[in-house]
Amino acid sequence: MNEYLKAFQKINQSSTQLLTNDSKSLEIKQAATELNKSLQPFYKELQESATRLKSYLQKSFEELDYADAVWDSKPRIAAAPKAEIWEHIGELSGRHFRIQKLSRQCKEEALKEAKRYWEDKVETLKKKWFIDKNSQMKEKIGWGDKDGFIKDIRPEVHYAHFPLPELSTITANSLIPIHQEINLIRLELILECLKLLDWKLQTSLSKKLELIVSEIEAKLGNSENNTNKIIPGFKDSVRSHLVNWEKWGDIPWNELVGFKKKVWSTIENDISLYFDEQVKLATHAIDEAIAFYSDFLAKQERYQQETPEQKETEKVWIKQQREELQRVKQGLEEILNPFSN
Repeated sequence: MNEYLKAFQKINQSSTQLLTNDSKSLEIKQAATELNKSLQPFYKELQESATRLKSYLQKSFEELDYADAVWDSKPRIAAAPKAEIWEHIGELSGRHFRIQKLSRQCKEEALKEAKRYWEDKVETLKKKWFIDKNSQMKEKIGWGDKDGFIKDIRPEVHYAHFPLPELSTITANSLIPIHQEINLIRLELILECLKLLDWKLQTSLSKKLELIVSEIEAKLGNSENNTNKIIPGFKDSVRSHLVNWEKWGDIPWNELVGFKKKVWSTIENDISLYFDEQVKLATHAIDEAIAFYSDFLAKQERYQQETPEQKETEKVWIKQQREELQRVKQGLEEILNPFSN
């Protein structure tokens, strides 16, 4: 490209000199003028091409800078405390197992307590509306009693009470042992290992870690504030029965039994799903930490096996490529300099 520029400049200089020579004919001067005009698109194309190539070249320099950063990170990674990392992997694996075991136990206890609560709730409704003054069971309740019965249930599906706060509290409290296990996870060593990596990996993995930690804090740290998410199906399940009861006649006892079973099925399903979601989030975080360590140790193993000659060869190669790129950059600047004056 520089050769083309030099050739064009030589033609331009020759034409310019000819135009200042009074001994030359008007015709040849006209030809020189037109020739200079015809060269302008070539100059423009050279300038634009050189500008584009220079911007592409910057990306190449950045890649070499990154190669340098990776090369510099190798001795740091090779010297990291392997035994301490393996110890932490063992600790994380044990915590992973304990969280899963605790999950099964805590979910079982939460469901038992929630079921007792719901059965007590329905039993209260039964005693109030389906037991007569003689302590005899009513087969059904009519319009008068039905209105009072529905009013007793309605607050449970009102937005201010959605969903049952007691059931949400039961679920949140049952998750406390799992939260405690998660809080015992040590991030210090992971953060120390992150600092040993090259800047690009540090940035990407730090963002990933921050996202996981923030998600855990948002979903696990505020369970009592996430009541709408714990039993989302409760409201619809109760409301569907209320709509039917408001439209039609008497409410038979067997419908209350069906209501009790259907709503409990919803509660049971929602609590189970919520538990599973929380535990999945926690175990995913541990899996990511173990995966990070596995990749780190694999790098360490490779770097420790590299010979001094191999390391020096890599450094020389990076240096040579930078020098070649510098020559290309200098050539492009030589093309662009005339246009900047």
